[in-house]
Amino acid sequence: MDAHVGEGSSISIRSERRTPKAAGWCTVKSPMRKSVSLLVASLLFFAFIRESQAGPKTSDLVQQLKTSDDFRVRTQAALALGASGDDAAVKPLCDALVDENAIVKQSAAAALGKLGKAGGLSCLKTALGKEKNAKVQAQMQKAMDVLAGSAAPPPPGPDSKYYVAIEVTNKTKRTTDEVDAIVRAAMQAKLLGKTGYAVAPKGESSAAAGKVVKAKKLAGYYLLASVEPPVYDGGNLTQVVRVSMWTYPTKSLKGEFAPKLTQSDTPKSDPEGEKILIKMCVETAIDTFAKVVASL
Repeated sequence: MDAHVGEGSSISIRSERRTPKAAGWCTVKSPMRKSVSLLVASLLFFAFIRESQAGPKTSDLVQQLKTSDDFRVRTQAALALGASGDDAAVKPLCDALVDENAIVKQSAAAALGKLGKAGGLSCLKTALGKEKNAKVQAQMQKAMDVLAGSAAPPPPGPDSKYYVAIEVTNKTKRTTDEVDAIVRAAMQAKLLGKTGYAVAPKGESSAAAGKVVKAKKLAGYYLLASVEPPVYDGGNLTQVVRVSMWTYPTKSLKGEFAPKLTQSDTPKSDPEGEKILIKMCVETAIDTFAKVVASL
Protein backbone atom coordinates (compact mmCIF):
# COMPACT_ATOMS: atom_id res chain seq x y z
CA MET A 1 0.00 0.00 0.00
CA ASP A 2 1.48 3.30 -1.07
CA ALA A 3 0.69 6.83 -0.03
CA HIS A 4 2.04 9.73 -1.99
CA VAL A 5 1.38 13.41 -2.45
CA GLY A 6 0.55 14.37 -5.75
CA GLU A 7 -7.99 15.91 -9.04
CA GLY A 8 -38.10 21.31 -15.35
CA SER A 9 -48.92 21.70 -20.60
CA SER A 10 -49.79 24.81 -20.37
CA ILE A 11 -52.61 26.16 -22.60
CA SER A 12 -52.35 29.71 -23.77
CA ILE A 13 -54.99 31.63 -25.67
CA ARG A 14 -53.88 34.71 -27.48
CA SER A 15 -56.36 37.61 -27.37
CA GLU A 16 -55.97 40.51 -29.70
CA ARG A 17 -57.30 42.86 -27.03
CA ARG A 18 -55.57 41.80 -23.83
CA THR A 19 -53.08 39.31 -22.47
CA PRO A 20 -54.69 36.64 -20.27
CA LYS A 21 -54.45 37.32 -16.57
CA ALA A 22 -54.33 33.65 -15.68
CA ALA A 23 -53.91 30.40 -17.55
CA GLY A 24 -57.05 29.66 -19.60
CA TRP A 25 -58.81 32.98 -18.81
CA CYS A 26 -59.14 35.91 -21.22
CA THR A 27 -60.64 39.28 -20.45
CA VAL A 28 -63.06 39.90 -23.33
CA LYS A 29 -66.31 41.80 -23.90
CA SER A 30 -68.10 39.84 -26.63
CA PRO A 31 -70.50 36.97 -25.69
CA MET A 32 -68.65 34.66 -28.07
CA ARG A 33 -65.36 35.23 -26.35
CA LYS A 34 -67.02 34.77 -22.98
CA SER A 35 -68.22 31.37 -24.15
CA VAL A 36 -64.70 30.50 -25.29
CA SER A 37 -63.33 31.54 -21.90
CA LEU A 38 -65.86 29.45 -20.00
CA LEU A 39 -65.20 26.46 -22.24
CA VAL A 40 -61.44 26.69 -21.74
CA ALA A 41 -61.87 27.13 -18.01
CA SER A 42 -64.08 24.04 -17.87
CA LEU A 43 -61.57 22.00 -19.87
CA LEU A 44 -58.74 23.06 -17.59
CA PHE A 45 -60.79 22.29 -14.50
CA PHE A 46 -61.58 18.76 -15.65
CA ALA A 47 -57.98 18.25 -16.79
CA PHE A 48 -56.88 19.18 -13.28
CA ILE A 49 -59.34 16.72 -11.76
CA ARG A 50 -58.10 13.92 -14.02
CA GLU A 51 -54.47 14.70 -13.21
CA SER A 52 -55.06 14.76 -9.47
CA GLN A 53 -56.73 11.36 -9.69
CA ALA A 54 -54.17 9.85 -12.08
CA GLY A 55 -52.12 8.03 -9.46
CA PRO A 56 -53.31 6.07 -6.43
CA LYS A 57 -52.88 7.71 -3.06
CA THR A 58 -50.59 6.28 -0.41
CA SER A 59 -53.59 4.99 1.52
CA ASP A 60 -54.86 3.10 -1.54
CA LEU A 61 -51.44 1.53 -2.11
CA VAL A 62 -51.17 0.54 1.53
CA GLN A 63 -54.59 -1.13 1.31
CA GLN A 64 -53.51 -3.05 -1.79
CA LEU A 65 -50.30 -4.15 -0.13
CA LYS A 66 -52.11 -5.37 2.97
CA THR A 67 -55.22 -7.02 1.53
CA SER A 68 -54.78 -8.07 -2.10
CA ASP A 69 -54.81 -11.82 -2.74
CA ASP A 70 -52.66 -11.33 -5.85
CA PHE A 71 -48.93 -11.18 -5.07
CA ARG A 72 -48.40 -9.20 -8.28
CA VAL A 73 -50.70 -6.44 -7.00
CA ARG A 74 -48.90 -6.43 -3.66
CA THR A 75 -45.55 -6.28 -5.43
CA GLN A 76 -46.55 -3.28 -7.57
CA ALA A 77 -48.05 -1.54 -4.53
CA ALA A 78 -44.80 -1.98 -2.61
CA LEU A 79 -42.71 -0.57 -5.46
CA ALA A 80 -45.08 2.38 -5.87
CA LEU A 81 -44.85 3.13 -2.17
CA GLY A 82 -41.07 3.11 -2.47
CA ALA A 83 -41.28 5.82 -5.12
CA SER A 84 -43.84 7.89 -3.21
CA GLY A 85 -41.43 9.76 -0.93
CA ASP A 86 -44.09 9.54 1.78
CA ASP A 87 -43.06 8.92 5.39
CA ALA A 88 -46.34 7.04 5.84
CA ALA A 89 -45.03 4.34 3.50
CA VAL A 90 -42.36 3.11 5.93
CA LYS A 91 -44.54 1.06 8.30
CA PRO A 92 -46.57 -0.83 5.65
CA LEU A 93 -43.38 -1.63 3.76
CA CYS A 94 -41.77 -2.86 6.98
CA ASP A 95 -44.83 -5.04 7.61
CA ALA A 96 -44.53 -6.46 4.08
CA LEU A 97 -41.04 -7.77 4.86
CA VAL A 98 -42.75 -10.83 6.36
CA ASP A 99 -45.19 -11.35 3.47
CA GLU A 100 -45.82 -15.00 2.53
CA ASN A 101 -44.44 -14.35 -0.96
CA ALA A 102 -40.68 -13.95 -1.47
CA ILE A 103 -41.10 -11.57 -4.42
CA VAL A 104 -43.25 -9.26 -2.33
CA LYS A 105 -40.65 -9.32 0.43
CA GLN A 106 -37.88 -8.49 -2.03
CA SER A 107 -39.96 -5.65 -3.47
CA ALA A 108 -40.71 -4.25 -0.01
CA ALA A 109 -37.01 -4.29 0.87
CA ALA A 110 -36.06 -2.61 -2.42
CA ALA A 111 -38.83 -0.05 -1.86
CA LEU A 112 -37.50 0.83 1.59
CA GLY A 113 -34.09 1.48 0.06
CA LYS A 114 -35.64 3.60 -2.69
CA LEU A 115 -37.80 5.49 -0.18
CA GLY A 116 -34.67 6.50 1.68
CA LYS A 117 -36.23 6.97 5.10
CA ALA A 118 -34.02 6.14 8.09
CA GLY A 119 -36.98 4.52 9.86
CA GLY A 120 -36.72 1.57 7.51
CA LEU A 121 -33.27 0.57 8.70
CA SER A 122 -34.25 -1.08 11.99
CA CYS A 123 -37.09 -3.16 10.54
CA LEU A 124 -34.83 -4.34 7.72
CA LYS A 125 -32.24 -5.44 10.25
CA THR A 126 -34.85 -7.33 12.28
CA ALA A 127 -36.34 -8.99 9.19
CA LEU A 128 -32.91 -9.96 7.88
CA GLY A 129 -32.15 -11.86 11.08
CA LYS A 130 -35.24 -14.04 10.55
CA GLU A 131 -35.19 -14.42 6.77
CA LYS A 132 -34.16 -17.77 5.22
CA ASN A 133 -34.44 -16.99 1.49
CA ALA A 134 -31.01 -16.02 0.14
CA LYS A 135 -32.35 -13.68 -2.55
CA VAL A 136 -34.55 -11.87 -0.05
CA GLN A 137 -31.63 -11.64 2.36
CA ALA A 138 -29.45 -10.09 -0.34
CA GLN A 139 -32.08 -7.47 -1.19
CA MET A 140 -32.58 -6.61 2.47
CA GLN A 141 -28.85 -6.16 2.97
CA LYS A 142 -28.61 -4.02 -0.15
CA ALA A 143 -31.42 -1.77 1.11
CA MET A 144 -29.71 -1.51 4.50
CA ASP A 145 -26.47 -0.46 2.83
CA VAL A 146 -28.31 2.24 0.88
CA LEU A 147 -30.05 3.58 3.99
CA ALA A 148 -26.88 3.48 6.06
CA GLY A 149 -25.01 5.39 3.37
CA SER A 150 -27.68 8.08 3.16
CA ALA A 151 -27.96 8.57 6.91
CA ALA A 152 -26.92 12.07 7.90
CA PRO A 153 -23.89 12.10 10.22
CA PRO A 154 -24.05 13.93 13.56
CA PRO A 155 -22.72 17.50 13.62
CA PRO A 156 -19.23 18.18 15.00
CA GLY A 157 -19.09 17.87 18.77
CA PRO A 158 -16.99 19.74 21.32
CA ASP A 159 -14.13 17.25 20.95
CA SER A 160 -14.02 17.34 17.15
CA LYS A 161 -10.76 18.37 15.55
CA TYR A 162 -11.18 17.13 11.99
CA TYR A 163 -14.06 17.63 9.52
CA VAL A 164 -14.13 15.15 6.62
CA ALA A 165 -16.19 15.32 3.42
CA ILE A 166 -16.67 12.16 1.34
CA GLU A 167 -17.23 11.75 -2.41
CA VAL A 168 -17.38 8.49 -4.36
CA THR A 169 -16.79 7.66 -8.02
CA ASN A 170 -17.79 4.29 -9.47
CA LYS A 171 -15.93 2.40 -12.18
CA THR A 172 -17.61 -0.97 -11.55
CA LYS A 173 -20.73 -2.49 -13.15
CA ARG A 174 -22.71 -1.94 -9.96
CA THR A 175 -25.10 1.00 -9.84
CA THR A 176 -23.63 4.29 -8.71
CA ASP A 177 -26.16 4.54 -5.87
CA GLU A 178 -25.16 1.12 -4.55
CA VAL A 179 -21.43 1.80 -4.65
CA ASP A 180 -21.87 5.24 -3.10
CA ALA A 181 -23.91 3.70 -0.27
CA ILE A 182 -21.39 0.93 0.39
CA VAL A 183 -18.36 3.22 0.43
CA ARG A 184 -19.95 6.17 2.22
CA ALA A 185 -21.39 3.98 5.00
CA ALA A 186 -18.05 2.24 5.55
CA MET A 187 -16.00 5.43 5.51
CA GLN A 188 -18.42 7.30 7.74
CA ALA A 189 -18.58 4.49 10.31
CA LYS A 190 -14.79 4.16 10.37
CA LEU A 191 -14.20 7.90 10.73
CA LEU A 192 -16.82 8.38 13.45
CA GLY A 193 -15.25 5.52 15.34
CA LYS A 194 -12.05 7.54 15.68
CA THR A 195 -11.61 10.21 18.33
CA GLY A 196 -11.87 13.79 17.13
CA TYR A 197 -13.46 13.12 13.74
CA ALA A 198 -16.71 14.55 12.33
CA VAL A 199 -18.16 13.84 8.87
CA ALA A 200 -19.71 16.43 6.53
CA PRO A 201 -23.24 15.75 5.27
CA LYS A 202 -23.57 14.53 1.69
CA GLY A 203 -23.87 17.35 -0.84
CA GLU A 204 -22.70 20.08 1.50
CA SER A 205 -21.78 23.31 -0.29
CA SER A 206 -18.33 24.84 0.00
CA ALA A 207 -19.82 27.92 1.63
CA ALA A 208 -21.58 25.87 4.29
CA ALA A 209 -18.44 23.83 4.89
CA GLY A 210 -16.37 26.96 5.28
CA LYS A 211 -18.69 28.27 7.97
CA VAL A 212 -18.53 25.02 9.95
CA VAL A 213 -14.76 24.74 9.73
CA LYS A 214 -14.28 28.37 10.75
CA ALA A 215 -16.85 28.39 13.56
CA LYS A 216 -15.62 25.14 15.09
CA LYS A 217 -11.94 25.77 14.32
CA LEU A 218 -11.59 22.43 12.57
CA ALA A 219 -9.09 21.04 10.10
CA GLY A 220 -11.09 20.19 6.98
CA TYR A 221 -10.33 17.28 4.65
CA TYR A 222 -11.99 15.95 1.52
CA LEU A 223 -11.70 12.27 0.55
CA LEU A 224 -12.44 11.20 -3.01
CA ALA A 225 -12.80 7.40 -3.25
CA SER A 226 -12.66 5.79 -6.69
CA VAL A 227 -13.81 2.15 -6.76
CA GLU A 228 -11.97 0.30 -9.51
CA PRO A 229 -13.49 -2.66 -11.41
CA PRO A 230 -12.94 -6.03 -9.66
CA VAL A 231 -10.36 -8.25 -11.31
CA TYR A 232 -10.76 -12.02 -11.57
CA ASP A 233 -7.52 -13.71 -12.47
CA GLY A 234 -5.96 -17.07 -11.68
CA GLY A 235 -8.85 -18.10 -9.47
CA ASN A 236 -8.51 -14.99 -7.34
CA LEU A 237 -10.52 -11.78 -6.91
CA THR A 238 -8.64 -8.51 -6.52
CA GLN A 239 -10.21 -5.17 -5.58
CA VAL A 240 -8.64 -1.72 -5.50
CA VAL A 241 -10.11 1.50 -4.11
CA ARG A 242 -8.10 4.66 -4.83
CA VAL A 243 -8.56 7.42 -2.30
CA SER A 244 -7.19 10.92 -2.79
CA MET A 245 -6.88 13.25 0.18
CA TRP A 246 -7.52 17.00 -0.19
CA THR A 247 -7.95 20.01 2.05
CA TYR A 248 -11.56 21.13 2.61
CA PRO A 249 -13.42 23.23 1.61
CA THR A 250 -10.47 24.50 -0.43
CA LYS A 251 -9.33 21.66 -2.66
CA SER A 252 -5.59 21.17 -2.40
CA LEU A 253 -4.26 17.66 -2.99
CA LYS A 254 -2.35 16.28 -0.03
CA GLY A 255 -1.97 12.57 -0.74
CA GLU A 256 -3.27 9.40 -2.37
CA PHE A 257 -3.82 5.85 -1.09
CA ALA A 258 -4.64 2.76 -3.16
CA PRO A 259 -5.47 -0.21 -0.90
CA LYS A 260 -5.43 -3.47 -2.87
CA LEU A 261 -6.94 -6.64 -1.42
CA THR A 262 -7.19 -10.14 -2.87
CA GLN A 263 -9.61 -12.98 -2.11
CA SER A 264 -8.26 -16.38 -3.09
CA ASP A 265 -10.22 -19.38 -4.35
CA THR A 266 -12.66 -17.24 -6.34
CA PRO A 267 -12.83 -18.78 -9.82
CA LYS A 268 -16.15 -17.14 -10.74
CA SER A 269 -18.04 -13.91 -10.12
CA ASP A 270 -18.61 -13.24 -6.42
CA PRO A 271 -20.59 -9.98 -5.95
CA GLU A 272 -20.77 -10.41 -2.19
CA GLY A 273 -17.03 -10.98 -2.01
CA GLU A 274 -16.48 -7.83 -4.08
CA LYS A 275 -18.57 -5.82 -1.62
CA ILE A 276 -16.64 -7.15 1.35
CA LEU A 277 -13.33 -6.26 -0.27
CA ILE A 278 -14.57 -2.77 -1.15
CA LYS A 279 -15.46 -2.18 2.49
CA MET A 280 -12.14 -3.53 3.70
CA CYS A 281 -10.20 -1.38 1.21
CA VAL A 282 -12.07 1.70 2.37
CA GLU A 283 -11.44 0.94 6.03
CA THR A 284 -7.75 0.44 5.30
CA ALA A 285 -7.64 3.75 3.46
CA ILE A 286 -9.22 5.55 6.42
CA ASP A 287 -6.62 4.09 8.79
CA THR A 288 -3.87 5.34 6.48
CA PHE A 289 -5.54 8.74 6.18
CA ALA A 290 -5.72 9.09 9.97
CA LYS A 291 -2.02 8.31 10.28
CA VAL A 292 -1.16 10.94 7.68
CA VAL A 293 -3.38 13.52 9.42
CA ALA A 294 -1.72 12.78 12.74
CA SER A 295 1.68 13.46 11.21
CA LEU A 296 0.76 16.87 9.81
